[in-house]
Amino acid sequence: MNSDRAGIRARAALDQWFVLVVVVLLALSAFGGWMTYSAYAAEPEPADQRTVEVWSTTGGYQHSATVQTPNPVFEVGEELTNQQLYYTRLMPELEGEFTYRYDGADGDVDVQTTLEQEVRSVDSDGNEYWSVTEPVAQERVEGLEPGDAQSADFTVDVPGVANETDRIESSLGSTPGDIETVLVARVTVSGTIDGESVEHRDRYELLVEPDGDTYSVDGPMNERYAEERTETVDDDDVAAGFEPTDAAGGIVVLLTSLVALGVLTTKKYRGSLAPSQAEVEAVQREHEREQFDDWITRGVLPDEVFTKPRVSVDSLEGLVDVAIDCDKRVIEEQTEDGPSYWIVDDGVLYVYEPVESVVEEVEGAEDDRDKFDDADETAGLDSSEAAVLGNAEEESVSQEDD
Repeated sequence: MNSDRAGIRARAALDQWFVLVVVVLLALSAFGGWMTYSAYAAEPEPADQRTVEVWSTTGGYQHSATVQTPNPVFEVGEELTNQQLYYTRLMPELEGEFTYRYDGADGDVDVQTTLEQEVRSVDSDGNEYWSVTEPVAQERVEGLEPGDAQSADFTVDVPGVANETDRIESSLGSTPGDIETVLVARVTVSGTIDGESVEHRDRYELLVEPDGDTYSVDGPMNERYAEERTETVDDDDVAAGFEPTDAAGGIVVLLTSLVALGVLTTKKYRGSLAPSQAEVEAVQREHEREQFDDWITRGVLPDEVFTKPRVSVDSLEGLVDVAIDCDKRVIEEQTEDGPSYWIVDDGVLYVYEPVESVVEEVEGAEDDRDKFDDADETAGLDSSEAAVLGNAEEESVSQEDD
């Protein structure tokens, strides 16, 4: 019955918001039509080309610092790796390694890596005002194969970097921008990869920022670059332009919305969309029955009980109130006309019969049909003929009464 109540509520909501629902369904049908049209009318894209990765490079820094000064937190000789922050007094030297490799199907290249320590002044937009560069390391590998790596070690004396920065600032006086220290790796790749001549350069920066008793480190660990190219694809299964899934989805949306619109409009026109008063009352009665289920027992009353005086109650709630006062159970008896509810107490029958309202409604509908039948009989007659017919019927009734 819960589904019946939900259905009636849904019908009532659809009837109340009929115009809005129609607008939404029209919008959905338009969207479905647009999806279908777009799927069929889409410009076909070239299906014989695709972008593929030919080769790639990966470069980055690994860094660490070893504890050199006794302290209550770290053991002397302990190594901290890839930290964002180190302690200048405890671990003044930053050590690390720059690693570079390339990947591809086939290759024979020479790789040269140059590490430099650079102190520079730059503003927030990246404009550089001055820089001082000091070489750190240089490595060159000939005939490096795909997947093999080249590395270069480095060591940065952080207190020395701070002193050098102070010395430069003192010599220059006021200087624009912010002074920063970076470790710069410049990589040059030359040779042949996958049958093509390659001349490629990369730049990687590791920023070291002394700040009193600490210094922070920030830089790439595995920065990747990919070289791509467009090549011909010999694949008959590659689809271009028209997408069947898009068209099918658009058709489903279009047809579903149109069917729903047609059904809804038809029911509204015929007056069957909104629930009838009888349906509403039936649902209310069923809800009321469920509400008082703890006080009701299904059963059959013996015939001799019906000879007792009878008190009619106008609602099930009222009958349950009587049962509570009398400390009795309500007996639900099923008949051909529907359920009826009874209480037997001290020779008195208390009864609630909800089917009576239904019977009265049916009888009222029959009276309405009789009136319509009478109207049909007088249809097509002019006023004088209708009056004669009416007088004849009144005389007939009068004679029957006599």
